[in-house]
Amino acid sequence: MASRKSKFESGKSGMPTPVFRDLSEAQRNANPETGAKAAIFDIGATLVTGPPVAPNKVIARLLGGVEAAEVASVIMTRQFVCADEVCRALEARFGRMSDEARLGIAKLWKMQSEAAFELDGAGETVLALKRRGVRIGLLSDIWNPYYEGVKKALPEVVRAADAIVLSCRTGARKPDPANFLAALDELNVEPEQAVMVGDTYEHDILPALQLGMRAVWVLARPDREANSIIAVLNGRSPTPTAAVPSIAHVAALKLWQ
Repeated sequence: MASRKSKFESGKSGMPTPVFRDLSEAQRNANPETGAKAAIFDIGATLVTGPPVAPNKVIARLLGGVEAAEVASVIMTRQFVCADEVCRALEARFGRMSDEARLGIAKLWKMQSEAAFELDGAGETVLALKRRGVRIGLLSDIWNPYYEGVKKALPEVVRAADAIVLSCRTGARKPDPANFLAALDELNVEPEQAVMVGDTYEHDILPALQLGMRAVWVLARPDREANSIIAVLNGRSPTPTAAVPSIAHVAALKLWQ
């Protein structure tokens, strides 16, 4: 498996380590009465790392005059088999695109299928929990070519998954609870028996907590989560069950005992 270190572990994070300690010291040894039966993992920036600019933002720039969120609502919620299908869907929504934009989307499609790299410890973390009898779910807002890259980067994880719920297959995106509920249903567990593991508070952690799940916040990119960290520390937002600096720390939590 290809592997790259997370930004946090390489020491390049803009978020001071003491802030992380304040947030997670009490939670990292959380020991509920019963161990979790299922772990549901976000994919991007939790298990894999990829290009610094999201594909919807790249396409928005190529099209011009279109918001990245609008592009995401198209490319992340449908199953496409090729770049031409993406272009046709975008033209149906936003109007005719230039040849330059069409070529750029074709290049992006190809690049994204090779752009996912395992974060250090990701595969071993998932497989370690699987060996302990924990059911494994994957839950992600993702488009087809990048998921092809994920399958190349983490083939054993994909094979080990008991449930795979992707926005490009369901048409729903986080924080909509629909995909969380679908994952719980496929894993045949109640919310309180499952743990959501993700890097984004608003899209991973908060919706899971609101459904009654436990949640592990992977602060691989704490600079991007600064506002949410402050809100949690100040008591304005619910506290996650645990917080860790990277995916490699998840299997050591007492949640699974």
